[in-house]
Amino acid sequence: LLSQSTSNSTNVPGVWAFNYRSDHQNASNQVIFPGKTVPARFGSPWAGNSYQLNITGRSGTNGIQEGYQVLTNLANLPFTEEFICVKLCRLFVHDNFTHGEYDYTDPNMSAEARLVHDCMLAWETAPKGQIRLVLQTIFNSALFRGQTASMQKIKTPLEFCVSAIRALRTSTNGTYLPGSYSSDTDGYSISGDSRTATAYPLNRMGGMLLFDRNDPNGYSEDAAGWISAGTLTERIRFVQTYCMTNSDSSKNDGISGGNKNVSDPVALLANRLPPASLTSASAVADYFLSILFPGEGAANMTLYRNAAIKFLNTADDNVTSSPFVSTTSTTYQNRVRGMVAMLMTLQRFHEQ
Repeated sequence: LLSQSTSNSTNVPGVWAFNYRSDHQNASNQVIFPGKTVPARFGSPWAGNSYQLNITGRSGTNGIQEGYQVLTNLANLPFTEEFICVKLCRLFVHDNFTHGEYDYTDPNMSAEARLVHDCMLAWETAPKGQIRLVLQTIFNSALFRGQTASMQKIKTPLEFCVSAIRALRTSTNGTYLPGSYSSDTDGYSISGDSRTATAYPLNRMGGMLLFDRNDPNGYSEDAAGWISAGTLTERIRFVQTYCMTNSDSSKNDGISGGNKNVSDPVALLANRLPPASLTSASAVADYFLSILFPGEGAANMTLYRNAAIKFLNTADDNVTSSPFVSTTSTTYQNRVRGMVAMLMTLQRFHEQ
């Protein structure tokens, strides 16, 4: 029985698992998928093959073998191979792969269909189901190595939160003890738990409840599952509270026990830039652009750089020129933190 764990199970709540219940076991002979054959669109070596499963009834503890039979049968079906291969292609290449629509007998099938088909053939290599070979097929493909796979993926809520924490994280005093980092989290302040998760960032950004998904098919790997006006607003909400000082009255944002998603971009600057550069808007902007968008060429960052410099050198009315000069002032703190939060809300930071 494939089921979500319940109160009468010893498994972790919300985790899908194979549970054998001898008191629910049907010991009679059974047939699963009677008379079913693989559709013609799959082509060789699958098309026309029967996937009917005949189970010889077992009783007692031997009944668990029937569960293994069913799971093995499901795992080796071309429908399963296609589903997993499409998810992997979406994860590593781009979003434009589909389930259940490709005709693998079509000589003019798309490059996406061809890659999924190649992955399925790799899956068939004995012993079946070697994900390593499937991944090798993806990584060696023209689609993965070409420009079509560049900057095509959107971060999931988890990836977005973790990348924001990691981007600003370094030791500010040369040690690696708690409290010595310029950015940190307790993890709980991102995800909460199954009882309180509705008030936490991952759920607000699209219902990503870690280890507690209602369906056993995994979270979406394409942008459509995560990006909307509402979820983008929640991403902005997360980075704004993350970049606030710990003393800000709005920082907790409903998180039970306090918001432990903390950052100190000013301490990070002091650790990384020479003193003379700390009041240079261009130097400060260039540093944060380099850590938030590593590998990007200067030409790609021109608009972001101009916006960051203007933010640092403009008063709160967004009009009056007001260069920031004192590194110990509240204005300096607010502008650096606000500028970093602004950069994290821009499109490129949402890309994987």
